[in-house]
Amino acid sequence: METALIAIGSLVPLLLILVVIHEAGHFFTARAMGVKVLEFGVGFPPRAFGVYTGNTPVLVDRATRFIGLSGPSELGRGQKVKVSSAEDSQGNLVARVIELSKKAVKGEPKDSEEERPGEKDLLKHEGKVRSAGDGSFILADMLYSVNWAPIGGFVRLAGEANPNVPRSLAGKGAGTRFLVLIAGPLMNAILPLFIFTVLLMIPQDVLVGRLAIAEVGEGTAAAEAQVQAGDIVLRANGTDIEDRLEFTRQINLNGGSRMDLLVERDGRELLLFVRPRFDTESARWLVGVIPRLDDSRIVSQSQPIYKAIPNSFVNTWDMLVLVKQAIGGSIGEGSSPEFSGPIGIAQVTGEITRDGGWYGWLGVAILLSINLAILNVLPIPMLDGGRIFFVVLEWVRRGKKIPAEKEGMVHLIGFALLIGGIVLVSVNDIGRLIDGRSFLG
Repeated sequence: METALIAIGSLVPLLLILVVIHEAGHFFTARAMGVKVLEFGVGFPPRAFGVYTGNTPVLVDRATRFIGLSGPSELGRGQKVKVSSAEDSQGNLVARVIELSKKAVKGEPKDSEEERPGEKDLLKHEGKVRSAGDGSFILADMLYSVNWAPIGGFVRLAGEANPNVPRSLAGKGAGTRFLVLIAGPLMNAILPLFIFTVLLMIPQDVLVGRLAIAEVGEGTAAAEAQVQAGDIVLRANGTDIEDRLEFTRQINLNGGSRMDLLVERDGRELLLFVRPRFDTESARWLVGVIPRLDDSRIVSQSQPIYKAIPNSFVNTWDMLVLVKQAIGGSIGEGSSPEFSGPIGIAQVTGEITRDGGWYGWLGVAILLSINLAILNVLPIPMLDGGRIFFVVLEWVRRGKKIPAEKEGMVHLIGFALLIGGIVLVSVNDIGRLIDGRSFLG
């Protein structure tokens, strides 16, 4: 029970933060590009509560149809209304339908609330009246909502599939739509840089010393490279080695390729060449040695900001390489990599948080954020990458769009396959839990 609580308590806020940051990228870029944003939601519906903000001017004319109101004179501050607006030649929003937001409006025929021909191309926005005057009113129609399902978030934009809707996403050029769609993954790519920068600037106590080889396994990569017990590891691929963590990191970064290993033996420096091998049982790259730390001491390490920022790029790139190496190692050994669903990710997050505390939790945040960025630029239907693919296809076709119905069908099929895949890996995760196997190998 304690493990489950740690897993849930560490993963839920983490996913919430990562997805909200992702959606914030879409939100701010859409607003900057003139796309009407209708809602920024934290979590998924049903809605717990929401706050309407904004100051959208809306004109009223003789063609405006009222539902639940006798006319513009009944518009009052604080009223919640649903508005369907067109756009005039000057770019002003003009209300075509104003409906008082009530479950039932007495004395109004039911069919009067049905959409009339031509109204599907109107901007459908809802909010609270801030003020009303002659021929116009101000509507707070930007909704910030908090929803009951705490994993995830969303941004609702006007006309995502209908280019005829005023201030719609679909009505913008391919370049604008590309920027709005890529902004989410870009935020997930930037987050690790920020976290790494902060972590590098915070003083940390690190155990360092002279890394000695205590034992070399028979028939291992280290044995073939003539590494011997008692060797002192000085550098790996040009990087100074003063602790076990950096040594392991260099092995993983250079998995499957030649790694230069500078060692000290009997007072002499020797350059050896080791090729790490992938171990399928532990899902790690190994050279087959047991290291020990001699002359160890604790030192406080931190970096000034002018060093931390460029090194955050290096660390983020190294993390990308580690992900690629882990997947490539599994495939290279003839086995398929084991993917984890929400259950497996929660278990891993809980184990790492329990053992590594805040630093472990932030490490998982970095890894998941990078994976979200990668996942959302791949051409997977329903995700950002799938929608970006159709924008790129439009460029290739010199501005000729794929019909919205066909694109929608592709995304629908992709969504069904995505849900099916999540179910399959979740079943596998449950099997691992029943067998008592750790997701960390």
